[in-house]
Amino acid sequence: MPFQLKANNVIAIRCTGCGRILRGQPVIVKTCCINSTPWVFCSKECYKSFMMRWVRNQDALKSGGKLWKTI
Repeated sequence: MPFQLKANNVIAIRCTGCGRILRGQPVIVKTCCINSTPWVFCSKECYKSFMMRWVRNQDALKSGGKLWKTI
């Protein structure tokens, strides 16, 4: 399950989910499947839509079902 990181340093300029330029405090998230840099989101709404897709794909992967649009 993804968890949020508290980071003071900006590690990206654009949102991972929608591609918008980051303004203000970004939401930084790391999952068990990301070995490199964490994902950075511009807002809680963008992170929430990512979470819905991520959980749906994880469930489909475990059950052998159809994977949705890539994350």
